[in-house]
Amino acid sequence: MYTPGDLVVVNDTCPLPYFIGKTALVIANMGMDSTDHSHGWYYRLEFHDGKYHIFTHKELTLLSKGRKQ
Repeated sequence: MYTPGDLVVVNDTCPLPYFIGKTALVIANMGMDSTDHSHGWYYRLEFHDGKYHIFTHKELTLLSKGRKQ
């Protein structure tokens, strides 16, 4: 599980070109999806360009290959 303040580094093989090579901070744990009991957490991230995006735990793990700094 990610916690506020964790640094996430998006890997270079990310399938979404917009996010490749970017870094972000986990700003908030937004809670759990009650329909997904396996890693159903949602996180709000702030990227280095000041933009915010919300990801599920599974998406975040795939984008960053599980790299939590």
